[in-house]
Amino acid sequence: MVRETQILRDADPRCLELESLGYTLIGESWGARLSVDGDTESFLAAIANANSIGVDVREIGVDSAEEVLLLETANNPDYPRTPANMRLLPTIEIIRGLWASNNRIFGAFSDGVLVGVLATSPRENLVELDFASVLREYRGRGFGKALAAAAIIEWVKAGVELFGTGGASINEASLRTVISLGFDVKERWRSYQPPL
Repeated sequence: MVRETQILRDADPRCLELESLGYTLIGESWGARLSVDGDTESFLAAIANANSIGVDVREIGVDSAEEVLLLETANNPDYPRTPANMRLLPTIEIIRGLWASNNRIFGAFSDGVLVGVLATSPRENLVELDFASVLREYRGRGFGKALAAAAIIEWVKAGVELFGTGGASINEASLRTVISLGFDVKERWRSYQPPL
């Protein structure tokens, strides 16, 4: 028998119904939006902070795919595993695909070594910050924030004003970073597993 996970917005009255039927909450996630009016001063400060401790943040091309694969392979065990946020072990083909459809990828480098990456993709009316990934030993220093800031600045230069992102609630650092950049959490989701 297949146990189908139910993913609902947290305000959906069916959440209480599922809980009363013995469903188990197995994960929570969120979605956020940011509107930028052209003022990128606060984003420049995040990049300057990374630069001040020797990290260079810039857009990278598909020629960096193998470096991104090494970083993503190293970080894969650290990704949250929830029904709404699942990250499989990447292949070189998957990594090269990050650059498809006008997507833009940004990297953080320390002494020439890629220590962080952020992938973005244009959607119908916004640009989505798809994921950010920083090597464990470089976390907590603002590099993820600098990557997001660099991406936002470059997309604003291209005329984009609206950005979106999301993640697993268990990754509190990611949520703090997004909020510190000015994103507003617009939706929260809950994942339920049915009883045996």
